[in-house]
Amino acid sequence: MITLIRDAAILTLDVADTFIPRGHVLIRDGVMAAVAAGDHVGPETPDTIIDGTDRMVASGLVNAHMHSQSSTMAGFGDRLSHPAFMWLTQAHTSRRTRDEIRLAVLLAAWGMITSGTTAAIDHFPGQRFTAADIDAVLSAWEETGLRAALAMRFFDGAFADIFPDAPLPDDLKARMAAVEILKPQGVDELRDLMGDTIARWHGRAGRLSVFPAPSNPDRCTDAALRLCAELAEKHDTGIHTHLLETRKQARLAAEQYGETAVRHLETLGVLSSRWSCAHSIWLDDADIDLMAERGVVAVLNPESNARLGTGLARAPEMLRRGVTLALGTDGASANDNMVLHEAMRAVATSHRAAEPDRTRWISARDALHMATRGGAAALRCPGLGALVPGAPADLVLYRRDTPWWTPLNDPVAQLVFAETGGAVDTVMIAGRIVLDRGRVTTFDTDALVREVRAMAAFLKRRNADLFAVATEIAGVVP
Repeated sequence: MITLIRDAAILTLDVADTFIPRGHVLIRDGVMAAVAAGDHVGPETPDTIIDGTDRMVASGLVNAHMHSQSSTMAGFGDRLSHPAFMWLTQAHTSRRTRDEIRLAVLLAAWGMITSGTTAAIDHFPGQRFTAADIDAVLSAWEETGLRAALAMRFFDGAFADIFPDAPLPDDLKARMAAVEILKPQGVDELRDLMGDTIARWHGRAGRLSVFPAPSNPDRCTDAALRLCAELAEKHDTGIHTHLLETRKQARLAAEQYGETAVRHLETLGVLSSRWSCAHSIWLDDADIDLMAERGVVAVLNPESNARLGTGLARAPEMLRRGVTLALGTDGASANDNMVLHEAMRAVATSHRAAEPDRTRWISARDALHMATRGGAAALRCPGLGALVPGAPADLVLYRRDTPWWTPLNDPVAQLVFAETGGAVDTVMIAGRIVLDRGRVTTFDTDALVREVRAMAAFLKRRNADLFAVATEIAGVVP
């Protein structure tokens, strides 16, 4: 299958940062065969020709941390503390059926595809899971056409960071036990479940990956963290986790380990370039240097952190010290949408008022690299993030006949600071068109809207006992 995009402006993001005012991209069997100025003059006869007039072609963005299970929760819970947010999220996302899991994935995918994201790491679910749950979410990602890594989110310890310091009332603890909210999953069960899932799904269709994924290191035993390293090494996968999102998590890690969470992973001998760590806020200088030395990817979530008030990651320092940085939206419950353009703008601007030396600011180009090449590193997918021959054909066509692209001044700065995702016209993943002039081609979005609305209403009734418990806990946590 050969596709030709012609007469387009091309933002290559290659090593020379080449911008082509008018050129073409030739795609053969899902891979870019040629990216060049002017007209295509080769011997191939394209099966499909895409007119790029008044369009700019750029790499698809990589959302390196999101939660499909919370895609139904946009606009949820303003001015909640992080612990209250976490408990209430449980009520919204627990006990999903296979079809409900699928609908949540499709809703997240819809938001990403239509705003220029072509790949994602899905940290799923938020509770104990079964093989059926994991098969449901992976089948749904396969249906969407996106490039996705399922990060199997588990915990075999307590969520100590979201409990109040004072003991909960006995009657509330009894009701929590009755609904089995946040019940840990044993490491022996996890070994079989995660190992089998990785063996069956990792690498399927050339687009799907499966990672072991601690919910947070301090919610897991050392045995579980070693299991992650063992599985990742055996199957050549990544490892994905939340890391030091809150000040309390940093304090608990120091109390539990006698050292920081990052240094504890190093002490265990598991810290490596396989790890991508969402949030990574409460790091000290030694943590940052160790992450750089080991090749760990820090996945920044600036909008989620600002919305929940959990802190501001030390992104400029991490960048200067050599840490690979990626970007995520986090879940819609914490960030309300899947628009990675907003995350790029936020990471580039959130530190500027406190830094008088403008040479130390994160630039638009830095932010774009986080959302492309940095995300590719977290996804462990070499070649993503640049429009060059031999790279996977994951790309986006933006309309340039829109207010924020008129006139074309600086394609990188406008992509980061001006674009909202609203000018996305066509999206291609592995050479397949998944968005055609604004229309999703891989699933029915009209039916999705109807089904998600019905699902949300039914789930609130079905999980009434969970909502009651979570609401009461949210009232007593700080």
